[in-house]
Amino acid sequence: MSDPDDSPGLESERIVEQDETYDHDEYGLVEVTGIWKGVEQIDATHNTDQKDKIIVRYSAEQDGGPVTELTDTFDEFLDAIE
Repeated sequence: MSDPDDSPGLESERIVEQDETYDHDEYGLVEVTGIWKGVEQIDATHNTDQKDKIIVRYSAEQDGGPVTELTDTFDEFLDAIE
């Protein structure tokens, strides 16, 4: 039987995908450049209730110039794009 911590929760309908753009509260339009679960890179994520932290790496332009790549936990990123 699967671990209940690995099953989708209420947030499972929100999907973040690598190479997609999102409207971020602080940085405007951002592009997801990487999604990591633990130490493994993944292509998309939709479950905030997994045991391992999911990290979203993204880039944005600020004042016409590129910003160094930024990172948030999946939950923080979801909060910023909702």
